Amino acid sequence: MCVPMIYAHWEGFVVSSLKILIEYLNGLNLKSNQIPTKLAVLAMGDAYKSLSGKQSFEQRVAFTDKFKILFDENVKISNKIDTKSNLNKSVLKEICEIYSFDYSKFDSLVADIDRLIHVRNCIAHGENSVVPNFENVEKFIDAVNAAIDIFVGEIDLFVEHEAYLMAN
Repeated sequence: MCVPMIYAHWEGFVVSSLKILIEYLNGLNLKSNQIPTKLAVLAMGDAYKSLSGKQSFEQRVAFTDKFKILFDENVKISNKIDTKSNLNKSVLKEICEIYSFDYSKFDSLVADIDRLIHVRNCIAHGENSVVPNFENVEKFIDAVNAAIDIFVGEIDLFVEHEAYLMAN
């Protein structure tokens, strides 16, 4: 049970931290012309789904209405964090890109975190072929603790340097 709990701490921490960050950003009442494009895309949320495939004229109007609202009103980012149920290196990299966090700081940890996710998925799907030993569990805990520390540091830098604002 240690492996699923370790993973739950990792994903839970990242999701909870980002929700707090988003709450902070939403509280600033920023306009779209004040924020980087990445955050504007995040604020548009599911509106982009209507652009896939062939769109009717009505779908394009609906998208454009949402787009206009983004420019007219204060930006509101949804606090729904999509970890794709596996907060692995590719999902972490995408999160880092959105918020301009330095993903390279996680380089020495992502292999262990990905291994943690693999073992956790094997356990969750009833596979008995992977049996973690104490050394691996300890390695997973160390990797998650270090990654959490880095994540906190990146959020601190993001807020301290006001990286949520357009570069002047």
